[in-house]
This record gives sequence, structure tokens and C-alpha cells, in this order.
Amino acid sequence: MSRYLLAVEADKIQDLLFRSSKLREVAGGSQLLTRFCEEMPKDLGVTDKEDIIVNDGGSFRILFDSEEEAKSFGERLAEAYWRVTGGTLTMAEPVPVNGNFRRAHKQAHENLRRAKRRPAVKWQGQEHQPYVAFCASCGVGLAVTHTAYYEDENKQYLCESCWNKSRVGRAQREKSTPKDRMGEFLADFYQVVAEKSGIDFADLHWPGEIKNPTLGEIDPLEDVSEYDPRRYVAYIVADGNNMGQVFGTCEKREQMQGLSKGLRETVRKALAKPTSLLMAKQEHPPKLPGAKEKKFVPVYPLILGGDDIFVLIPAPWALDFARRFAKAYEEEMKSLIDKIGLKVTPPTISVAVVICKSKHPYTQAHEAGEHRLSEAKQMSKRLQLIGKHPASTVTFEVVLGGRLVEPIEQRKVRPTLRPYWAQDGNLEPGWGLPLETLIKQRRALAEKGIPRKRLAELKNLFDAENIPQSMSSDEIKPWQKRLEQLLNRIGRTKGHREVVEGALQALGDSGMSYWREISRYGEDYWYGHGLPDLLEAWDFALDLDKCSQDYEEA
Repeated sequence: MSRYLLAVEADKIQDLLFRSSKLREVAGGSQLLTRFCEEMPKDLGVTDKEDIIVNDGGSFRILFDSEEEAKSFGERLAEAYWRVTGGTLTMAEPVPVNGNFRRAHKQAHENLRRAKRRPAVKWQGQEHQPYVAFCASCGVGLAVTHTAYYEDENKQYLCESCWNKSRVGRAQREKSTPKDRMGEFLADFYQVVAEKSGIDFADLHWPGEIKNPTLGEIDPLEDVSEYDPRRYVAYIVADGNNMGQVFGTCEKREQMQGLSKGLRETVRKALAKPTSLLMAKQEHPPKLPGAKEKKFVPVYPLILGGDDIFVLIPAPWALDFARRFAKAYEEEMKSLIDKIGLKVTPPTISVAVVICKSKHPYTQAHEAGEHRLSEAKQMSKRLQLIGKHPASTVTFEVVLGGRLVEPIEQRKVRPTLRPYWAQDGNLEPGWGLPLETLIKQRRALAEKGIPRKRLAELKNLFDAENIPQSMSSDEIKPWQKRLEQLLNRIGRTKGHREVVEGALQALGDSGMSYWREISRYGEDYWYGHGLPDLLEAWDFALDLDKCSQDYEEA
């Protein structure tokens, strides 16, 4: 008797999670989704855990004895999902396995994509009331309760979705053990951090755990922003490259089970590596009542669904954190691929870092990250298309008070080299630089004590309005003259000109007035430089191997 493979996937997960205004609701929504994926198949009658191939990140692949049983389960799962989260699911037509799991999985994936393009009527409710109140958190849902998150806060109207996400944390706040208080979603990550750091899990403190007496509420953003004097924070938005192809190479259901579970562990281990280094090197955790020295975890995951990642981290070490995370992801994925016996090149990851004020809306930060992420993914994929070994990429954006930036994509000379490579060393001529070069030059310039005034003058010289439009002599010579004049002023202090010229060459080129020729994707070449990128992210490019005091100006 042939068994049937059912593929079900949640719709627009990010829209669902981001429909709330507070970060604790986003984390609560991720935990709600995690718990739903783990527990609901069993609650709805799947008794054999070996039949559950994938149940993570809003995605399900489950085996059933008949087509009717599979469809019935899918309908009940969709109803349960709507009642718990307020979101919808897409269910594909069940596929008979017939002894060929790989072919069945491929067909189920195609059926799922077809179902998403031609959506049927989804399980959802329509509420009608003559007198209504809208949710104070998301602003779009109809309120079902009027309550406070915690006893000492003002009451507000909440819809069912925001209420469910918020009470996940509410129910855990009074529990006795740290693991119970933080919940499974956060605990899965912080447990790995504790193991990597050699710290007792019970001694960990995490963002939002300790009540802030000034704000009168628990706010992870305020805790993480303590690390920056201007109260900047950083968001990491990341996505694995070519994961669909990797899942498509699974010949057996055991391989897909191992890949799905292993991917979850891989992401957490990769994040834990730079997190533990950050905890060990940086001696000043947030000044919160009860926070213990070097045991505060300044990283707050918001979404860890499969290879879809959205994480809040301290701003000063944002670029190096992202670089080390990408490298750790590659290492962990190679180990996982070897372990489950897949014959495929280990996948890479693309990472975008958005640095902004703590009060900047996280939804806008995520939107900016997604835009940057598409650029990073394009560069990684194009490299693989031309037959080169795949590599992870990192890009970033610093949000500065809503200042509009002139588009530079069509210019022949551009004050940037983004995206950067996560791996060390030059990858391919004409494809840019590793991010490590940016971080090393930040350290070199700081150690030599280059004055902020001179750095500001360099930044102004490389501003999009001041750089040449082309490399023709008429365009480049006036700019070269201004650069030489600035270098002469910098050289009045012994050793300063040498280190600045070293940065100009390392982040650009020794010729062409330091501009580096870029010819990615086979497109027409252009010229770029990494120094403007470094100066833009100057305060956020600290090396995790160094203590923050090493960068303090004398």
C-alpha cells in the first residue's frame, strides 16, 4: 500500500509576526509558531513520530496511509492554525510516495507552489459587530479583550492574535526556572549559548528579563541599546542560499528529517559562536538591577524559522558579529551535510545588517534588511552560476535620521563596495573585498589615533556629491588634488598619513587613485571604494576579538 505525502505551509509568516508593535510580541509569536509546529501534529492524531518529516518554521511534511486522511488532517491543521495565530495555511494535494520519496517530495513541493499561486478558500473567520474596538498593538485586528500585559501597566484593547502572542510571555513570567520563564523559543537558543560559553544556564540573564524601573516595563530593545552611548541597535536579517535545492537532493525521508532538524540546530549553533565571544570580551553588560557580570546575553532572537533569521544584537560589533555568524553557518552546514550523507555542495548564507536607533520601528528595519539582503543573495548566486565555489555574503545599512540617499547603482564611480564576502581573503578579482578587511582597517586607524575631524573630512571627500563621475582625467584630477591636500594635512602628525594611505589601498586599490575596479555578474565594470562604507559604519565595526576599551580615544 502506497503512503501519501502531505505538504502544508504557513502563509506570510513575517506579516503575521510583525503585525504587533512590540518586540516581545514578535518573540512571543515565534514561540507560539514553534510550539504549534512541534505539538499540533500529535494533538491532531499523528501517532508515529517517524511519519513527521518536517514540522518547523511553519512548514509541514507528513506521511499518511491514505489521501483522505491526509486531506482531513490538513483541513483540521488549517483551522487550528487560524484559531491559535490568526493566520492561514496553504495545503497541497497529497502525493503518493510509491517507493520513491525524492520524486514524491519534488511533486509535493510543486503542488504547494501551485496552490499558493491559485489559493482556494482558506480557513478564516469574518467578525461583524455594531460596536467594535481595534487592537492597540497591530491597529488592524478587532479587539477581543481589554487588559494589560502586566499588572502594573495600563489596560489596552488587543485582538486575539496579539493577545495570544503576548500571553505566551505573560504566562511564563512568574515561573520558577529561567528556562520556563523565557519559553522554548528563546531557551533553545540560550541553552546553546550557555554550552558554548561554559556558563550555568540558570545564571543567564537575557534582554527583557529584568524589569526596567525607569520605563516601567520589560523592553529587550532598551537592554540591548545600553551597549551604545547613542542608543543604536542592530538587526540581522539572514536567509540561507539554495536551501530548496539541498532539500531536493534528499533521497530518503530520514535524510530530510535529519536536514530539517539539523538546520534548526545549525542556525542556533552559528549564532551562539559570536554571541559567546561577545559575552566573554565585552565587560560592560547593561546596567540593570540584578544583572551579573559577563552573564548577560545581549542577543535577542525574533525569528529563527528554518533558515529565515531576524535577530536583535548590540550595534558596536554588528559587522563582525554578522561575519562570524556567516562563517560559523558554513562550517556547521558542512558538518550537517556530511553527517546525513547528502551529495551536495554545502549551502552558504546571505546576511544583511541594519543599524538604527532603538526607537526606529523594527518593521522598517526589517524591510530595509530585506532590500539589502536581495543584493547580497544575488551576488552569492551569480558567483555560483559562473562555476566558482559558493560563498556567503554580508551587507549593511546605517539608518541616519531618515536622510534620503541618492541612488548610486547606475553611476560609474560609486562610494561603496557592498556587499562584502564573509570569508577571509580576496575571493575573485573584480568581485569586491572580504568584510574582515573593513574591520581590520577600522582597528588600524583607531590604534593610530586618527582624529575624528580628519575622518569626517575623508568622509566628505568620498561623499556621492563630491566623487568624480568617471575615471577620465578631467573628472579624476580635481578629486586627486583635494585628496592629496587632505593627506598632507593628515601627515602633519607622524605616522598618520601612512596608516590612512594603507587604508586607502586595502579598501580600494594601489592604482587608479585608489579606486577599485568592480566587474560582478559580467556587467559593465564600475569603480568603488570601501573607505566610505567603513566611515559610515565607523562606530559599528568593532572587532569581537578586542575589548571595547581598546578602541577608546586617548
